[in-house]
Amino acid sequence: MFLLKNIDYLDHNFVHQKNVDILVENNIIKQIRSGSDDNYNDLISEQKPEIIDGKNRVVLPGFYNMHSHVPMTLLRGYGEGLNLQDWLFTKIFPFENLLTAEDTYWGTLLGLSEFLASGIISFSDMYMRMPGIVKAIDQVGIKANLCNAITDFGPGVKFSETESYRDEMFLLDYMNNNPNRKIIADAGIHAEYTSYPDQVLQLLEFAADNNLIIQLHLSETAFEHEECKQRHQGKTPAEYFFDLGVFQQKCILAHGVYVEAKDLKIIQQNNAVLVHNPASNMKLGSGFASVGQWLDFGVTVCIGTDGAASNNDLDLLQETRLAALIQKGLKKDPKLLKPEQLLQMITINGAIAQGRNNSGQIKEGNTADLVIFDLDTPNMQPIYDLATNIIYSANQKNIYLTMVDGQILYRNGEYKTLDIEKVKFEVDRIKNEKLTQLSKH
Repeated sequence: MFLLKNIDYLDHNFVHQKNVDILVENNIIKQIRSGSDDNYNDLISEQKPEIIDGKNRVVLPGFYNMHSHVPMTLLRGYGEGLNLQDWLFTKIFPFENLLTAEDTYWGTLLGLSEFLASGIISFSDMYMRMPGIVKAIDQVGIKANLCNAITDFGPGVKFSETESYRDEMFLLDYMNNNPNRKIIADAGIHAEYTSYPDQVLQLLEFAADNNLIIQLHLSETAFEHEECKQRHQGKTPAEYFFDLGVFQQKCILAHGVYVEAKDLKIIQQNNAVLVHNPASNMKLGSGFASVGQWLDFGVTVCIGTDGAASNNDLDLLQETRLAALIQKGLKKDPKLLKPEQLLQMITINGAIAQGRNNSGQIKEGNTADLVIFDLDTPNMQPIYDLATNIIYSANQKNIYLTMVDGQILYRNGEYKTLDIEKVKFEVDRIKNEKLTQLSKH
């Protein structure tokens, strides 16, 4: 049990509320009360919670990173200066083919250390060697929606014969044995250009039978978008997947840099979610998504970091700031993407997109998935509008505490559930091992 004492918070409308006491009991926000309520103070004194001093601090809902490939921390800085297609096929896929579940375990732990330090409490991820990833998440205590996406099995290969299927079954078995829903199984399609229609249909049947959200990359590059049209009688990737029936399931669509107006209609009408990944889009030379247009069409928007091999960090605060600045600069409109909209993208939008409807807002009865910011630093003063300071001024040094399900996982620079020095040692070992193996091919 914790009591956040005399702390500020941003409410469901991201309005700055000052000097309240927030009681966390088990994994729930039990009560939010004025610190001047004597009856409430008497009750608290009897229960004896651990007190977290809220002076010069603010608590927000924890953040959702809605597109990532967390074990790709192992490839940070590898394959620089290439466009997406060359990057994937000449550098990334050959390296990834060498990875074991033990490797993804250590790579995931490294990624989760960055997540916790930037206030992330849950993420949507697409990767492979799932037992290692789940082991790391289970150890740390963070939340995640996971999938191993179908990726170019070759024509005629059945989904049920692939590692993707085996990983998906592993995830479903894990969920059956761990009903707390910290880890949720999604299904995944890497992209139109790395899949075949018959396999997509098999994956769709599997997802429908198990009521799974589908994650996929969509219209990330001009090359991908236009090549799809050439292969499929003028259909965009969104139209292609729609005609296959993919949008019958809830979809989390990453990138969307080249989506057209007709695509946005499909996405909005089918309650799909578009995830903006500005740093990765720029670093790989993919372009600039028109997020303002997405919002004009009524599309639900979230933000993701993508993998550390194409970013190269996993700081969602930095990603959110980039999202705002890019749109304002490109469209020459300083009114685009208000701080409240951006905060909604990384909190409540992410929670709902992942199917976690009791999270994403600070209110009584919601799960205690929280991030506390230290305001008593030069970069956060003065405060005219707190939401503006969070988006444009805050950085990782301002994050004092990250809590998931009422458990403190990160506090004042210290990780509570992982040994960061051991993680760094193992990741360096894996790097050297894989480079040696690649040199022999």
